[in-house]
Amino acid sequence: MDTRQALLDRARHAFAERGYAATSLEDLARGLGLTKAAVYHYFASKRELLEALLEESFQKADRALEQGETLEERLLSYALAYRDQIEPLTALMTAQSGRRGGDQQAARVALEAMSRGLVRLQQSLEQAVPGQGQPLAAIFASIVHGAYMMARHLPGYELEGMLRTGVQLFVRGLPVPPV
Repeated sequence: MDTRQALLDRARHAFAERGYAATSLEDLARGLGLTKAAVYHYFASKRELLEALLEESFQKADRALEQGETLEERLLSYALAYRDQIEPLTALMTAQSGRRGGDQQAARVALEAMSRGLVRLQQSLEQAVPGQGQPLAAIFASIVHGAYMMARHLPGYELEGMLRTGVQLFVRGLPVPPV
């Protein structure tokens, strides 16, 4: 693995564990046995590192929307693409939570990434259900984010099973027993 990718992987883990605001470039460098100057060779700032992670996440999610023949397969692929990626909403919240009110530019970057992801999801859903892409994208993103938060913070909730069930319910609707 190259140094740039190692930095991205380390930052992804650190941002998820400690949050954006609480993670320093020094910590990232030290964790990889690098100097802070070595980090600056690849990323001019922590914000630039965040931007690279968000772009990588967007590209992975975008490719996932093209995988699979059915809407259900594409949405499940999309939902699973967030595994081990930095999630824009989490990045936004942790960027705003630091000392002195957080890093507002990083929060703006995360908010833009979240909006960009929703627009892409909206476009995909608009093809399946014309005129309903925007509300469906918001609802689906809530299902995915909720599943990740439950699996991360509460014992007994298995992520992939929740995502599969969430995607099935979203696409097929609730199974209603005959009256």
